[in-house]
Amino acid sequence: MLEKLGRGELSIVTSDAIQLDPVAASHAPVHTEQSVAVPLTQPQHIYFHTATAPTAEPAADSELPSSTGTALLKLIITGLCAALIIGSLLYIADRLVSLTTRTLIGEESIDIEDIVTPVTGDIVAGYEVSDEYGIRPFHPVTGEPNVPHNGVDLATPIGTPIYAVGKAGDTVTVECWWDVDGGGWVVDQTADSYPGYTFQSLHMSENGCREGEAKAGEAIAYSGNSGLGTGAHYDFRVKIDGEYVPPATQYLESAVTGEPPKE
Repeated sequence: MLEKLGRGELSIVTSDAIQLDPVAASHAPVHTEQSVAVPLTQPQHIYFHTATAPTAEPAADSELPSSTGTALLKLIITGLCAALIIGSLLYIADRLVSLTTRTLIGEESIDIEDIVTPVTGDIVAGYEVSDEYGIRPFHPVTGEPNVPHNGVDLATPIGTPIYAVGKAGDTVTVECWWDVDGGGWVVDQTADSYPGYTFQSLHMSENGCREGEAKAGEAIAYSGNSGLGTGAHYDFRVKIDGEYVPPATQYLESAVTGEPPKE
């Protein structure tokens, strides 16, 4: 190195001051570098400018595992578990509904889905069906949503005769009572040929109910406008073992004509 210095092959910085402040350096006079040969006896500050590779900063994504991917995986697993649970519950509910749609009366199994019941607009025994069995979007009087209607309504005038439902010669037991929940005067009847069945009439006239025993086809009451309703009509319902079922058309026809149900 001394030989190169003597031959002038090394760069000598003519200033021995190093500007560290970049702001101050921008206002300082520029010093040029010259290649000169100096005697070995003259002390100088020699600077060897070498390029230093900058220290690489670790990538942010490589420092820790991605938390987003972990959260997404947990969400997928949770969704799959929820789907399995909900699917199992729906299957169980479907099986329960299927089982409850079959009712055993004595030795006879009845599939409720096979019952033919009138719908709104149908004509039964000369009277129009004004409301059918099922869930009402809104109650016609109270406005309450999704209210079950357990019967079939016929647009009958007040005083229309209602008959005992049963096969020819049957003894029919009749009970008359007041429904505080809006049904008005109610007439329940049971017949020998239909064990487990209750034929029910709502909104009946206060007078004329024949309570006790009657023969099938005899007049037992009269339609009216009692209880909660929007006008005179006949509300006919059927229970099997205490549970409401869609009223079959033949029983409704028998109730308003006095003829035995058409099997």
